[in-house]
Amino acid sequence: MHRSFIAILAVLLGILISSLSFGSQVYVGPSDSNGHFQMTAPTEEEMQMMAETRLEKHACMQKSTERLAAMREANNPLVATVYPTSNMYDYDVLYYKIDISISMSGETVGGYVEMHLKSLIDGLSYVDLTLANQLNVTATRLDGVSQAFWHSTDILTVNFTTPLNDGDEFTLKVEYDGYPSTSDGLGMFFYSYSGRRVCYTNCEPWGARNWWPCKDFTFDKPDSANIIITHPTTYGGYTMDLVSNGLRQSVTDNGNGTTTTHWLEKHPIATYLVALVLTDFNQTNQSWEYAPGEFMPVEHNYYPTTSPSDSSYSTYYMVNYTLPALDALSYYWGLYPFWDEKYGHMHFGWGGAMEHQTCTSISPTFNTEYVIAHELAHQWSGDQVTCAPVNHMWINEGFASYAEVLYFEYHYGSSYAKTWLSYQEHINAGTPYVEDLETDNVFDGTTVYDKGSWLVHMLRNQMGDDLFFPAMQDFFLTSEFAGGSASTDDLNSVVSQYYGSDMSWFFDTWVYQEGQPDYRYSYDYEPDTILGTGYFVYFILEQQNMDGVFPMHVDIVAHAGDYDSAFTIWNTSEVDVYTFNLPNPPTSFEIDPDDKILKTAGQVPFSMHIASPGRLPDAVLGEPYSYTLQAIGGVPDYTWQKTLGQFPVGMTFNGTTGVLSGTPTWVADYFFRLRCTDSDSPPKVDERAFTLAVVEESFPRGDCDGSGEIDIDDVVYLIAYIFSGGPAPDPLESGDVDCSTEIDIDDVVYLIEYIFTGGPAPCM
Repeated sequence: MHRSFIAILAVLLGILISSLSFGSQVYVGPSDSNGHFQMTAPTEEEMQMMAETRLEKHACMQKSTERLAAMREANNPLVATVYPTSNMYDYDVLYYKIDISISMSGETVGGYVEMHLKSLIDGLSYVDLTLANQLNVTATRLDGVSQAFWHSTDILTVNFTTPLNDGDEFTLKVEYDGYPSTSDGLGMFFYSYSGRRVCYTNCEPWGARNWWPCKDFTFDKPDSANIIITHPTTYGGYTMDLVSNGLRQSVTDNGNGTTTTHWLEKHPIATYLVALVLTDFNQTNQSWEYAPGEFMPVEHNYYPTTSPSDSSYSTYYMVNYTLPALDALSYYWGLYPFWDEKYGHMHFGWGGAMEHQTCTSISPTFNTEYVIAHELAHQWSGDQVTCAPVNHMWINEGFASYAEVLYFEYHYGSSYAKTWLSYQEHINAGTPYVEDLETDNVFDGTTVYDKGSWLVHMLRNQMGDDLFFPAMQDFFLTSEFAGGSASTDDLNSVVSQYYGSDMSWFFDTWVYQEGQPDYRYSYDYEPDTILGTGYFVYFILEQQNMDGVFPMHVDIVAHAGDYDSAFTIWNTSEVDVYTFNLPNPPTSFEIDPDDKILKTAGQVPFSMHIASPGRLPDAVLGEPYSYTLQAIGGVPDYTWQKTLGQFPVGMTFNGTTGVLSGTPTWVADYFFRLRCTDSDSPPKVDERAFTLAVVEESFPRGDCDGSGEIDIDDVVYLIAYIFSGGPAPDPLESGDVDCSTEIDIDDVVYLIEYIFTGGPAPCM
């Protein structure tokens, strides 16, 4: 009877949660297992070939070592390259207009950039912009009036005759010319391909300043940008086409051998994503149906000698895999952000691919399927939401790398996705967060890309698909960060709303901590003398990692003869002890059998262990307290010894009995380590850290609404708080029914079982 009742209650609970949670975000799947396009799955050999060539064809390898070395060898001080000045936080960029001429013969640029800015302080007397030293500034004008300026170490400072106040909007024009800089491996380049001259830009993350003046940092994106380029109509006997961001507004023949091409990007755009390629292009046009009867242009601009039917060129992959990738990623991340403009590709001279907004630049020989999905994914992670500061590059690249996995999952199934994810697995890798922008590799393939991808995979599995994908669609498309920039903390603020509690425990470890959990498990069992049937199992899960604990929900499968039991544990300590019953003696265990966690795992012999939790039950100021520490395994009796820290004032510890008791007289959180030694010869030893809080007064955990009773009203109150932003329990800790230090769905289930099925009482 209890089981049927709890099942009915669970259904009602699900209905209640769905009515309270974020109903505007809908996670829906494709119409069939292959989506809208009937794709031919890669063979095992083809998958292996992609994996073997992944290092040389992965964008991260192209962006990384050589570029970092070039930056270090540049004449410009690196600090001026990677860090904004304090003044750059005093004003906001609203709009850019780039109006320049490009000389193919002289390999120079000349013209002006006009920008609309807004003061964020009173008394703004100057603005700092970024511009490479080798470009020559000829004039600066504030609302048409000439202003004095100073240009040094890649910083252009424009001094105002009259200071501006908070909220003042103004137009600043910078006239300049010269040779674009490429000294740090970024900027504007000229080269030849198959006898045709090409001019192209490639600027991630700090290279826009090498060809146009701007605030070249990701925290400040303009609302829109006009890109107006005057260029030769023909060069070397070939017609010159200019491709850039957004939509082409006009192409004007000036009658003097030059053409002016005007592009408008009407969405916010980071400076490094402003891009162009000028050369002789062929074009293949497609249409993507993003809604019934609604189509978006997809334009592939490619070198004429690279045939769309030849798979040795990226042209083949652009034409054949872009529409399927748009389908797949719009399904997972939400509608392609720039659906009202375009998507496409343009060949350029760099050896990799670069996710320029609405038009990815790609090498003609970057010929592989997954790169099409990776670069497209950046239109969400990197373009629509840009990492800021650049230390959080994992947001750009981790999501794009995991999009490769999602692409395979969508079109070919979960086995292909798991295979591809396994290619991204690295043990003992560093942190996805880039600590030092001056010395560390912002584009490290192992940490920023691949560990970043696993981070997204683990976030998905910790949250569950029904929460994760709506949260991501919100983050990319509708949150306050959509169209702007975001850090790890910003991402956490969005996903935590959907998860129902703060997920800092996840991001603090996986983003900022090296390595991964190295799980080691052991177990013992004995006949269950209380129930009189089955076996009582002690299961020990240790994390032997060197760099701290990774709190995670870990899936466990217990095998006991012909009986298997699957369950999930919340693992938060170096050593956690779990107890449960099985009908037969256990024969083996599996840790995270579906590879939801980046980890190592293995079995070790069962030994003596401290069995008490790392956080002991709270003590109340002025009230008697007693707690007996427990150990399992080894040979009793046990002796205990404090090795570090302090017990609460007014309490003593008996090393023979393991009893901590007394009447606490001082409110504080107390931390200490205890060593337990058994009576074996030689003796076995275990040591563990503990926390004990002495609080002002006790409060009934579970009485979330403060009514003085624990009943169904408290369940409803707690659900409303977790899933729909209802009022918090008062005190907040009363909602932490299971004393896990988190208030989440586990507390709801715990409370339901206590009220309706005789489950354990809320912890103290």
